[in-house]
Amino acid sequence: MHDAIIVGGGPAGLSTALHLPPGTDVVVLEAKRYPRDKICAGGVGARALAILGKLGITVDCPHVPLDAIALRYAGETAIVREPGLGVVVRRIEFDHMLAGCVAARGVPIRDGCPVAALDVADDHVRVFCESGEVLRARAVIGADGVSGIVRRAIGFPQSELRAQVVELDTPASPLDLPRDTAVFDFTAGDLAGYAWDFPTISGGTELVCRGVYALGSTDSPRARVAQYLAARGMNAADFKLKQYAERGYEPGTPLSVPRVLLVGEAAGIDIATGEGIAQAIEYGALAGAYLSRALASNDLGFASWRGHVARHHVGWQLWIRHACARAFYGAHRPAVERLLPRVSALLQMGVRDFAGKPLSGLALAHGAGQVIRALVAESARDR
Repeated sequence: MHDAIIVGGGPAGLSTALHLPPGTDVVVLEAKRYPRDKICAGGVGARALAILGKLGITVDCPHVPLDAIALRYAGETAIVREPGLGVVVRRIEFDHMLAGCVAARGVPIRDGCPVAALDVADDHVRVFCESGEVLRARAVIGADGVSGIVRRAIGFPQSELRAQVVELDTPASPLDLPRDTAVFDFTAGDLAGYAWDFPTISGGTELVCRGVYALGSTDSPRARVAQYLAARGMNAADFKLKQYAERGYEPGTPLSVPRVLLVGEAAGIDIATGEGIAQAIEYGALAGAYLSRALASNDLGFASWRGHVARHHVGWQLWIRHACARAFYGAHRPAVERLLPRVSALLQMGVRDFAGKPLSGLALAHGAGQVIRALVAESARDR
């Protein structure tokens, strides 16, 4: 009987393992064998790097430092500079590195061990591996992503907030911004989503990861990628396109049942931008502390997990991003785009939060003042 079984060996599951106290009898089950690839643009905010840094972990794999974020929309380009705001990694290398850190701390990781089913009893959970082996634990953490078995096994419905993503790696283009800048391109006003350009490095070669993030299922991200590349003198047929799905965090929906809780993408990530790695690491930090207390008190109903997430940074960040998605990708998008040039302080605050830097009361007041003035000006325009 293990104390806990973590299903999923990505950033959320590995971070949870790292944040459990020494001596906890925990095992991580990963369906594929490391180093395994994961389609992902690879942006990691410095907030997550600071969380890992507290554990003595640095990003010891190839990465590109980020010092700026650029937003393109309605003929405007807003560039917000914040030195050291994050990095871009390749998940095949980043996850493998993080798994090595977990193993070095004595936590067993069983890769190549897909889970077939769960059976939740009153006093334990049985985990059925596809190999035929059956493991038992006092609790299970579902960190197995969008299509993972844990969410389905405990009877949660498919999320309504989903997105389709297509990405590819290309050489640089003369239209690209400097390599310390991550670009989010919202200029296609009829797209509920955006295109992106992230600097990346693969096999020692400097490339640009490009892609399209499309909410819902009515749009064709592959066609959008082809258009985006054509505007840069590139042909989509010359590159390998990779497609995957995302699940968004939905405020108010359950994140646990007795003896089973969800973290990371299984629980839901930022639906506005698709950001997931940093939030997965923060989910894990929160879950590790929460689970250690629950194990110590043998209070494994996990009824408070949803509220616990909502009260902490990762929860209110996800709530804010959810509200932003509803505001921006709706009927009022043109008005919101007109407001953006007038709220530079608000954009700076968002980037600083991504970087894990403190937000002063003065900065909050300045940002709120800009928003109020912009709303007043927009109201006067409408009249």
